[in-house]
Amino acid sequence: MNSEKLAIITCSYGPDASRCRRLCRSVDRFVPAHIEHCLIVPRRDFPLFADLNSGRRRVLVTEEVVPGGFTRLPLTPKWWVGRDGWPVRGWIMQQITKLSANHAVDAELLLFADSDLEFIREFDQRLIHTGTQLRLHRIPGAMSQGPHLDWHHRAAKLLGLQPAYFGSDYVGQLITWRRSNLTALQRHLEATHAVPWYKPISHSLRFSEYILYGAYVEHVLGESHNGHFYCPDDICHCCWMPADAERLRNGTAHISSRAQAILLQSNLGLRPEQELALISAAQRHINPTAQHGS
Repeated sequence: MNSEKLAIITCSYGPDASRCRRLCRSVDRFVPAHIEHCLIVPRRDFPLFADLNSGRRRVLVTEEVVPGGFTRLPLTPKWWVGRDGWPVRGWIMQQITKLSANHAVDAELLLFADSDLEFIREFDQRLIHTGTQLRLHRIPGAMSQGPHLDWHHRAAKLLGLQPAYFGSDYVGQLITWRRSNLTALQRHLEATHAVPWYKPISHSLRFSEYILYGAYVEHVLGESHNGHFYCPDDICHCCWMPADAERLRNGTAHISSRAQAILLQSNLGLRPEQELALISAAQRHINPTAQHGS
């Protein structure tokens, strides 16, 4: 393991292949070439991504990275099944894949970049890593109700704690983890449940990998031992709703000078040319003389 090495992890699948290609082009344009980019995709979709497997980028197969013998059910991209026959939703499987990132790379510093985001400026690694400390996205008091609260309760149960809101939200984009903490989290889950770590997660109906990791490093390991500094702001400008995209299009969106990427949530239903136009608008917003290179 390299204690200073950073790797970008992207979990993708067939329907997001074109978005993932744009992400890859933006990584190659804005992120230093020594930072590895690892794509993890289901075996069935590998041919759609195989040509990206070159240079600084590796394309790995989900079934070979994730332990537990999970297989994708035929004729559907949304369901998997484990060796015990338990059906697993695609969304849960993607989170299990992220939690298996220590089997994909040997870097200590992990940065998760989803397929539906795109880097928009030269990547500033100082935002996420200062000396020996790695950024942990943590917003005190945020998202204490609704689905996020269910995710907190599930994380507490997985960690062997009383169900509770952990006091902060850990969900966002361009999330960073330590590989050593991830490995320790897996061991903690196995010690708590006396089964492989992925089994209780695969049986979850409501779950957030980011809340599980954040709660573990803050409330189990503790700040003095987890190797993180806490940061509440988002280093990705997120468009979750149509109104967010419209503000980006008409130039009224405020894009932070710390924003390293733009997220255009895939559920917005935008056509590829619309997504390209929005990214170009964002580029003009942050640098009026820039020409978008996607």
